Order: sequence, then C-alpha cells, then structure tokens
Amino acid sequence: MNFFEHQSEARKKTLLLVLLFAASVLAIVCSVYVVLWFALPLADASLQWEFWNPQLFLIVALVTGLIVALGSLYKISQLKRGGGRLVAEMLGGQPLLAGSCSPLERRLLNVVEEMAIASGTPLPTVYLLEQPGINAFAAGFSPSEAVIGVTRGAIEMLSRDELQGVVAHEFSHILNGDMRMNMRLMGLLHGIMLIGDIGISLISWRRVGFTYRERSGYERGSPHFAIVMRSGP
Repeated sequence: MNFFEHQSEARKKTLLLVLLFAASVLAIVCSVYVVLWFALPLADASLQWEFWNPQLFLIVALVTGLIVALGSLYKISQLKRGGGRLVAEMLGGQPLLAGSCSPLERRLLNVVEEMAIASGTPLPTVYLLEQPGINAFAAGFSPSEAVIGVTRGAIEMLSRDELQGVVAHEFSHILNGDMRMNMRLMGLLHGIMLIGDIGISLISWRRVGFTYRERSGYERGSPHFAIVMRSGP
C-alpha cells in the first residue's frame, strides 16, 4: 500500500469516526428518554404513558441536541481563539525558544525548520512535552497558526533521521487539513461529554440537597425534621 492509498484509508476511518459520533448522540438521546420515562411517573403519579411517546422523545432529542450543539460550538470557538497553542498548553507543553535550548532541543527546532522550508508552510511553534514516551502531534485550524508538539522521549531516543520522519508525518497533517478535522472532533466530543457532566452535577446536587435537609430539618413537621428530632438525645 503506497502513501496515497494510506491517505485514502485514513479518510475513510475519519468518516467512520464521525458516523460513530453521530450514533453516540442518538444513543444518548435514547438513554435520556428511557431514564425520563421511568423517572417522571415516580415524581408525578399523574404522568403515565405508553413506552413509546413521540412527544417526549422529540423534546428529549431537541434538548439533548441543543446541549450537544451549544457545547460543541463553544469548545470549537474556544479552540479557534486559542488555536493550536491552546491544545499544546492543555497537554502540558512548553514552547521551545532557540536561545534557551539544549542541543537536543535545538536539533528538533532545526528539523522543524527544515520541514517547513521543504513543504512551503509557515514555521510552526514547537512545544516540548515532558513525557518519557515517543509521541508527537500537530494542532491548529490553519497552517499559519499551527503548532507541533513533541515529547521529551522522542527527542532523546530517536536519531535525527527518525525524528525527521516523525516531524514530516506531523507536517502531512498540517498540509492535508487533518488537524482542522481533529479540532472539530474535539469540539463534538466536548458537547457529548457535557451531557454526562450535567448528569453527574445533578446527581451530586441531589445528594447534597438530601444531606442538607436531613441534617437541618428546616421544615418543622416534615419527615426530615421528625427524623432529626427522633435521632437526637
């Protein structure tokens, strides 16, 4: 398999990943619908309906889709403002400056500069991640504000030729627009995870509310107040 066949295969996998994200959103909608179908009648006995309720499903789908969309748009706009720099800093990267680098770090900067000249792209900012493993990434919405991150393990364990191959691979992501797709997928993933964060927050809030009422007995004559009074000395 040559380079272009690998590239075509990678794009197919990216499309599959997007479809899986869409399927996960649908699965979340169905899960929320089932939870509400069980929970709402428990909260209000007058709410009784058949298992399939198109109106309830539509409301759940709209609200869930709105939360995912707003969360994704917020994250994508945040990434657009911060660019690849924001991603690199989120991963713990530190920018490399030519005047304050060790020999290995200067070698990395030289390799990146060579690749930028060879590919005809603007010179990206280089970030070093203090991690022992061999890894690298490119991030940003456009070549003009792209960054390249490389781990400490990569510059210490790879030869110059090997390091050049790794950096060239990251430049291919910059040239082919792969990093733009990755940034958008990060935004979509944030929107999906936001549903889970909201659920965790609601569960935590309910637990705190129950604990507060049981300890304070703020309503005289309520079951919570009676429990507190009876459990006292």
